[in-house]
Amino acid sequence: MKAAFIRQHGDPSSIEVGDMPDPKPAAGEVLVRVRAASINRLDLYTRAGIRGTKQADDQFPRILGGDSAGDIVEVGNGVAGLTVGQRVVINPLLSTTPFPKMMGTHVQGAYAELVAVPAGNVVPIADTLSYVQAASLPTVFLPTWSIIVREGQLQQHETAMVLSASSGVGTAAIQIIKGVIGAECIAVTSTPEKIQKAHELGADHSINYKTEDLAERVKEITGGRGVDLIVDSTGALFFEAAYASLARGGRFGTCGVTSGYKAEIHLGQLFSKELKLFGVFMGSTDELGQIADAAGKGQLKGAIHRELPLEEIADAHDEMERSDHFGKFVVRVA
Repeated sequence: MKAAFIRQHGDPSSIEVGDMPDPKPAAGEVLVRVRAASINRLDLYTRAGIRGTKQADDQFPRILGGDSAGDIVEVGNGVAGLTVGQRVVINPLLSTTPFPKMMGTHVQGAYAELVAVPAGNVVPIADTLSYVQAASLPTVFLPTWSIIVREGQLQQHETAMVLSASSGVGTAAIQIIKGVIGAECIAVTSTPEKIQKAHELGADHSINYKTEDLAERVKEITGGRGVDLIVDSTGALFFEAAYASLARGGRFGTCGVTSGYKAEIHLGQLFSKELKLFGVFMGSTDELGQIADAAGKGQLKGAIHRELPLEEIADAHDEMERSDHFGKFVVRVA
């Protein structure tokens, strides 16, 4: 099969596109013909071998990529409820022991024509949902759904703020806040163009963090009350100003540290304002089913920056590292 892989960690030029052995489904697994796969920050980290993704020499070549959608072409022994020909989206977080593993980082990934995955990691998708749209969902919508719906329990009458609204997580968050919950949404991003696109996705208010004071703007927008929920995938960059912008009883959910790991917490605010600070890592396959169902109904839609063939993955990695994009890069595999 054709696949995109690395033989060692490096810059985008280290990605090769060539032949790899076809995988075979073990008992409890299904073989999926990948039609589309999307690119996430974790794929860039894995390629570079940074942020805890460095692989031992015997783990190469490593096929990159986690998020994907396609058709089941073979069903392994012991699999029930799934059949050849079903259109599916894959949850890339494998529930292995002692630690979960991410496709493309800890095991072979989905930048390939075929991938074998546990049956419990696939979700059938409606005919109304394209492979490109389905592949854009898991790694950005799963943690975002976990922050907003499961842990943050955002209510319609509340206000949520999305940090780095142009990222995959950010574009997903805006849509869940508006399309699923119907709450008020403040988008934080860096350029007028990105602000316009955030409003097109449904954001009610926006803050340009390069030209405006985040905490002061939140006060203006909320009449001094603050926000009820913050969705953060950036880490240190906005933390202190955003944390100080929480309303009494506010919740701060984080699922990434793209701008740095360390920030200071004002413990007095934590207890006196009865705040909740929590982190999430992906989500369950059942939740992916809820997300795919909402997407099939048109409530959610992956924000696609660019579609590209497998041969152009290195270029996409390079462009994504410059952070000039808005939304997802999706690879059309077959």
